[in-house]
Amino acid sequence: MFFGSKLPRLRRFGYLYKNDNDFKSKKIREEKSKNDDPVTKDSSDFSSLNLSQILVEWLRSRGITRMTKVQSLAITPLLQSGKDVLVQSRTGSGKTLCFVLPLLQLYMNTKGYNDIKGIINVFGLIVLPTRELAIQVSDIIRDSLSYIEDPGYAKTSVKTKNMFKIHDMILYCPLLIGGISIDNNVKSLNSAKEHKFVRSFLVATPGRLRHLMDMLSQEFVWSFKNLVLLILDEADRLLEMGYQNDMSIIFGQLPKQRRTGVYSATLSNGVKDLAKICLSNPVLIDPDSQTPSKDNFTLENVEKKKYSTPDGLNNYYILLNTQEKLPFVMLFIQYLKSINATKCVLFFLSCDLVDYYFDILKGLSLYSNPFDTTGSKLVEDPCVTYHKIHRKLTTKKRQQSFNAFKAPSVDTNGSNKNLHVLLCTDLFSRGIDIPKIDWIIQFDPPQDPNFYVHRIGRVCRADNTGNALLFLTPNEESYIQFQLNRNIRLTKLTNNILDPVLDIVTSISSEKILPFLLNNNVDVDTRIEDGTMTYSEYLKQRPLPNPVLPWDITAMFLSYLRSYISTDRKLLLSASKAFVSYAKSYSEHRLKLIFEINKFDYGSLATSMGVLRIPRIKEILGRKMENFMPSNIIPNSVPFKDKKLELERLKKMEETPKIIKPKEKKQPAPQKSNRTRSQKRMTKKQNSYDEWLELSKEESLVKKLKKRKITYDKFEKLLNNEESDWEQELDNFVRETQTSDNESYKKWISGGKRGRKKR
Repeated sequence: MFFGSKLPRLRRFGYLYKNDNDFKSKKIREEKSKNDDPVTKDSSDFSSLNLSQILVEWLRSRGITRMTKVQSLAITPLLQSGKDVLVQSRTGSGKTLCFVLPLLQLYMNTKGYNDIKGIINVFGLIVLPTRELAIQVSDIIRDSLSYIEDPGYAKTSVKTKNMFKIHDMILYCPLLIGGISIDNNVKSLNSAKEHKFVRSFLVATPGRLRHLMDMLSQEFVWSFKNLVLLILDEADRLLEMGYQNDMSIIFGQLPKQRRTGVYSATLSNGVKDLAKICLSNPVLIDPDSQTPSKDNFTLENVEKKKYSTPDGLNNYYILLNTQEKLPFVMLFIQYLKSINATKCVLFFLSCDLVDYYFDILKGLSLYSNPFDTTGSKLVEDPCVTYHKIHRKLTTKKRQQSFNAFKAPSVDTNGSNKNLHVLLCTDLFSRGIDIPKIDWIIQFDPPQDPNFYVHRIGRVCRADNTGNALLFLTPNEESYIQFQLNRNIRLTKLTNNILDPVLDIVTSISSEKILPFLLNNNVDVDTRIEDGTMTYSEYLKQRPLPNPVLPWDITAMFLSYLRSYISTDRKLLLSASKAFVSYAKSYSEHRLKLIFEINKFDYGSLATSMGVLRIPRIKEILGRKMENFMPSNIIPNSVPFKDKKLELERLKKMEETPKIIKPKEKKQPAPQKSNRTRSQKRMTKKQNSYDEWLELSKEESLVKKLKKRKITYDKFEKLLNNEESDWEQELDNFVRETQTSDNESYKKWISGGKRGRKKR
């Protein structure tokens, strides 16, 4: 473990300031920089920050020419003043460049070598909560290093793909995240240390970094002794994900003399506690405050700030019944296609819900008949592409979906723009920067109300415009007032958006609701459990109050949905898992006064998911299920569409036949004895007599012990009935008592407590 030198901070990091030949002048320049407020400058160009020209050119080459407000406030204290910073700024405000630019500039200001030979000297450490966010930050840093590295440095092998040569110094920039073999991380680190002198920017998630620190604690692979800059991005999310123990171990292996930056969209009590541990006399940066920069403040006196949303955001909500959510989503996607939208994000509560709705949306948007069991190839909608991201996917699949969604939205001809729809959990809600997202749709409010701001922050990145839409049921309408109390205003979905969606419904007949039915006249329906009517007829006879969509259309859609699920066992199992996951997630909402379990309609949920039977879960046991009718299809008879999976299922059923256990006969309950009153009195007297005998026994033994007729060991044995001759003694004692003390016993019985006292 390296704790660094005990030299004064000024001397230790003096070599970082390129133009400082005289350390005495540094204090004068620091005081001058305090009075030089960046906000009052005429220009918000990056060149006003005294950055290297090549960094400014890199920013311009990427189309970044003007600073955001938080960038103009947060870069200077960390870069020039050398102070720790605590930055609180809303999502999408450009916090990433607030620490990437100081890190690059500090490295370029470094002169000469003050490193340990033969190991990796960590110059900068960036810790982030999720893999996607770590990959995004790593890509930004590598892109900048590729632009500014020395010409002529050839990357001859895979081993050197993350190495760069800056000012004749080798810089290694690995990405340390979960989902990748840790042996590969160790192998690449060992390969990098083979250079004579090598420095490193580490971009890591807490779990993997802590694991590597434990593995390499006894090996000379890397050193944090000369760490210059530590960055904790999305600090509130780091704490919410339970990384407190990992962070404590990581801090224990870092030197005390360093610069530290903590960046967070919200300043919770946990973030304040974290700042107390890792920051020293920090500067608070809050661009939304009347005093954006505070020096020498105390964390206890920081006011709790209300949440704020991006200025260019149109924040909508709509009240929908549970059965209408999926039909409305499909119609809204058709509307987004008509207005040439390119990117849309759908948020769900759990991973199982993402998997289920991904399969359903992708399957029901096919132009060929999904009910076709002949195995003919299905044709996907050429204008819509679906992606999914959640924590249960492998890192490779998550990265593939992320890259595909982030790519420019053009078709194969390169002319028309396609619509990309991403289904995800709250994993995608923090820090991910994808430009030009048109719509954010929240199928349900997040379990943690703080995540609402982070979800809608995926649009309006870097002061752009965007739209967000939240689905609420009528019982959840008070959620609107709750967010209004937090300074987040929601507007009811306007008619200029809703009317075109409804026009799509009225423009098609009830027999051609889904995209695949636009070219196929298919009438697929199931029957209810008793077989008296079809499922669509049953639904049409039971309309919901105040539906947004025409109820006949919704009923027909839900009928098709159940029919589609009944064709493939994989979909049926996915629907059951999604139902259980939704019920559990809904019960774990933090706002239980708004999301009341007792008022939730589980029958409507089952109908909206197309399940054939409602799974048995503890949340619904003993409750009457309304708005749901089971299907006449037996779930065990539904086959897999995949022939290989179906053969495995049938083989397993043959190998493990169902064993029917014979029902155990219930033994008749013992009959109560009909005793007379006199019998009950006699029983009571006998019980009292037995108790009296027991007390007499103990009294006799105590007397014998006091007169030293028996030893204490024998007294214990007789008291616990361990002596074999006790029964004989007891019989003698009983006979003596019955003959000589019968009168005393009678008095004891008749006198109650008073008699026992005298005895």
